[in-house]
Amino acid sequence: MILILFGANELAMRRRIQQLKDEADGGTGMLLTNLVEVDGRDAKPHEVLGPAMSPPFLAPKRLVLVEHLLERFEARGGPRGARALGPWDQFATDLAAGIPETTTLVFLGRPFLAQGQPRFVSASNPLLARLKAIPGAVVEEHPAIKGKELDRYIRDEANLRGIRLRPGQPPREKLEPWEELPPETDPAALLAAILQGDTLLIASELDKLALWANGGPVDVLDVQRVCAGDREPNRFNLVDALMDGNLAVALEMLARLKRDGENVQALLATITDRYRVLAQLVDLLEAGAPEEDITKTLGNAGKYEGLRRAAIDRARRHGGGRIRHAYACLVEADRTNKLGEVDEELTIEILMMKLSALGQPLATARR
Repeated sequence: MILILFGANELAMRRRIQQLKDEADGGTGMLLTNLVEVDGRDAKPHEVLGPAMSPPFLAPKRLVLVEHLLERFEARGGPRGARALGPWDQFATDLAAGIPETTTLVFLGRPFLAQGQPRFVSASNPLLARLKAIPGAVVEEHPAIKGKELDRYIRDEANLRGIRLRPGQPPREKLEPWEELPPETDPAALLAAILQGDTLLIASELDKLALWANGGPVDVLDVQRVCAGDREPNRFNLVDALMDGNLAVALEMLARLKRDGENVQALLATITDRYRVLAQLVDLLEAGAPEEDITKTLGNAGKYEGLRRAAIDRARRHGGGRIRHAYACLVEADRTNKLGEVDEELTIEILMMKLSALGQPLATARR
């Protein structure tokens, strides 16, 4: 069997791969002998075709798992578009001649990062389309889960773990002095807002919630305490510190993110996105726009009075001149990073120094 397995729902794909591994093993305990994993990032066609043509050893199936190959042919944006198939076109022709019935050949297209941004293998991928045309090939797409479907998905996964989600606003006396209730009153809705459609993260956070609750009910405050995570707040704390001119705090957040394996390109993208929003706020304030427009621009953060006030204060402190200067710094950092003129870590540190100087109050900046 030839199977093309791709999409944004990583948990579903992991479960499907496990099912295929169980089928290949067949209760023999010989899976490791009959599992071949090929890294497609630099693989040649014969490195896939050879294992696929080999018979299994003391097991019902041989499982050949090819990962990172489909993403090589995915369009990355810009003028170049998708890559030509080259020798992989002949490879598909060779596969069409037939592989042993005892072989399960899987082309796996997981989500991946390109230029610091999350990307997904799509149905328009040229290699996917070529493989799909092979007689008998099976295509399984596991798309991102969104909207009401995501809400149902979270509830179903919670039920599997015995988690009792309790809607409604928790009593204020349950709050610690520094805490603020989220705008959502439904735990499933809050989980969806925090985790979006990342099914692996949803599974991980629900596992943590199940341990936290220990059979008891779970409300939105429990979700906020357990599932907000560390890396995302650290990113936002870093950018907040830059915008407030607090370089020491920003560098501390950078150190934590590095320890957690943060990708520099992803961090640069986060900083750029936050300054893009800040620029929009500056324009709105200079145009005298109503606060409803500002709240809408801030998204979820606009629902919180404290976050909204802080964002407005930063926009007023920067103004149009500093925002233009900040954008020039961001463009320069992106250019030097992509051209390799400056080390990645040095690039981000220089950028942070420049942005934090722009974030200081005017009197401090003059000194």
